[in-house]
Amino acid sequence: MAGQLVLSYPFRVDYNNARLGTVNADTDTYKAEQINAFIKTEKQERPLFPSFGIEDPVFKGFDIAEFVDSFLEFYKSQHIAIEEVEVSQKNGVLQDVAVRFK
Repeated sequence: MAGQLVLSYPFRVDYNNARLGTVNADTDTYKAEQINAFIKTEKQERPLFPSFGIEDPVFKGFDIAEFVDSFLEFYKSQHIAIEEVEVSQKNGVLQDVAVRFK
């Protein structure tokens, strides 16, 4: 049985099918998109979901523990398990955040 289709993140138009881009909610693509959206959203930014996101990493710095705790708390009813978070820096500046999940 196919899972539920949800809007893709980042928002896009699927020109081949003349509709908004969607992704199956049971796939790793969906999970990766949710992680991506969570990291790029500042807490309190979404009035309907004020706990969605992390404290501003630009001014506060990216905190792995805060990300994992906040993410797992928000997605406790879903099946997205964070296995590892890797942060790469250059000259003390955050370059990339890699999240391994299952």
